[in-house]
Amino acid sequence: MADTNADDMIKVRTGQIVLVQDSKGLGTGLVVGDDGWVLTNRHVAPSVGPYRVVLSSGKNVHAVGVHQSNHHDLAIVKVDLSHEAPFDIENDLADAYHVGEEVWALGHPRGCRFSVSRGIISNPHREIDGDYYVQTDVAINPGNSGGPLVDSAGRLVGVVTLMYAGSQGLGFAVPAHTASDYVRLVRRLVRQGVVKIPMELLAKTADKEQVAPEIVRSAVDVLMQIGDASVEEENAESGHFKIRKKKGLIDVVCSNEVLTVRGRVSMLGKEELDNGAFLTKLLRLNGTAELGGASFHLDGDALELGIRRPTTGLDALEAFWAMDLVLHLLGEWSGKINELAYSSPSPKAGAAKPESPFPQIAMPKPMPEE
Repeated sequence: MADTNADDMIKVRTGQIVLVQDSKGLGTGLVVGDDGWVLTNRHVAPSVGPYRVVLSSGKNVHAVGVHQSNHHDLAIVKVDLSHEAPFDIENDLADAYHVGEEVWALGHPRGCRFSVSRGIISNPHREIDGDYYVQTDVAINPGNSGGPLVDSAGRLVGVVTLMYAGSQGLGFAVPAHTASDYVRLVRRLVRQGVVKIPMELLAKTADKEQVAPEIVRSAVDVLMQIGDASVEEENAESGHFKIRKKKGLIDVVCSNEVLTVRGRVSMLGKEELDNGAFLTKLLRLNGTAELGGASFHLDGDALELGIRRPTTGLDALEAFWAMDLVLHLLGEWSGKINELAYSSPSPKAGAAKPESPFPQIAMPKPMPEE
């Protein structure tokens, strides 16, 4: 890549990035393997998924999370699709970058797909909370997360990861060699069987000609394997399961037309049931990004959370996502209900907002250099 001009370099690198999206936001990924491995941020892909990935060709495919780093804002997702010319994460790395060197960030800022911005390296070794980042003044925004920061030769300088809140020209990237080491580590963990890729979730329903209950059964199997869940009751032929994860218990019912997943958040007393403001807050949350598209409903005195999906075109990945989402929400909202019921003042309509898809850090106080 050393003799490639900037235009050709950008064209090649743009063909190696993807858009990674779930119900709460979107980010960028870099294809780092011809077997469909994609490097991104942990805050973009914090779980098994599922994720929707948009390739540079415009094709939409499913993806699943393979691994999330415990030490850096890095993660791996996989699509069941080969890539003829992935980024060479072993060799196309910048080594001796310096202050003032020109760099480019490729990604999807604010949803503007496959965008490129240019700037310089402001500090090649900026320390934040004990970790080192490449600081840059390149224009980056939510959506750039997980995208590559490259030099004029197209070599990876870093993986865009965070920005200072309320500031411009203060962006940071995980260094390229850290990202390369991480990909190499995950590859080794997969080869050794320590990390298992849930390939069942990428299987095409039409190819297997499965009926909906069989699809749900395969998703339940994966949830038990990698989601630390257990089946308490099962009638696989009718597509009915009771699944427990920690304190959360969900009912999964799959008919010929609809998959329904629901679980009890808490029991409500007369005071909560008569609290119109509280019930209105719950109603306004239904279908929002904060609930990932799920909804609250009342079953007598029981407050439940659930989600419904048509079985037409249903695959194991979507079934897994629905079950995993409701289990996660039960754990999250069991401790929030009292706060929502008795918080004061009541939030205005639309006050519930999804988490930012791009982490921001507050401007620190000046500190002496060590």
